[in-house]
Amino acid sequence: LKKSASLVHNSRVVHAALGKMPRSSRILVSGLLCLATFVVTRFIDAAFVAPVTSPSRQELTALQARGGGEYDISDADIQNFYNSLLTGAGGDPPKGTVLSELIVKFFHGDFTPQGFKRYSGLWKGPPPGNIGKKDIAVGVAKLKEQMANPMFVTKGGVGYGVDEMQKVEDDGKGWVWLAAEMSPGGLAVELFKSVPYGKRAILVAKQS
Repeated sequence: LKKSASLVHNSRVVHAALGKMPRSSRILVSGLLCLATFVVTRFIDAAFVAPVTSPSRQELTALQARGGGEYDISDADIQNFYNSLLTGAGGDPPKGTVLSELIVKFFHGDFTPQGFKRYSGLWKGPPPGNIGKKDIAVGVAKLKEQMANPMFVTKGGVGYGVDEMQKVEDDGKGWVWLAAEMSPGGLAVELFKSVPYGKRAILVAKQS
């Protein structure tokens, strides 16, 4: 601090002497004076401004344990999302939409202990040979069956960006989610019984 006070004092002395110097010398000294002022300011900032500290590991662990965090999804958030899904006219998704194509792709088929076996026959349409209302109806019916009693559930919950080992299959809240994400084979949908953090939630419903 003594050094900073000395610098300030010297700068005042230089400023008083400027009027006695030639114009070219005054410009040079003025530049040096500005530089000295900048250095003093930075020095004072470093001396008096408290550094920003990051939360300790213990604090972060406690925050996660009580469900705290920037990306939390509360029970109220889930209920509001569910309520927002009840405002439409109802019925199956229209033909030709991304949602109807995904439902047919991932639910029109057989769910076996060995995995999902996608339907490989002729699409009923209309027109026959193309995915139409009849195929969408089958896919939606299968989706409802799986949401009521899912055979394959993807782990989720806990929070955004957590380690895979911390995720849970069922958070016990009774909700079942349909969420999408990009996979090596393109856009895919999965069922969750916990909040699908990091995925694109499409719908949520009570499993009951």
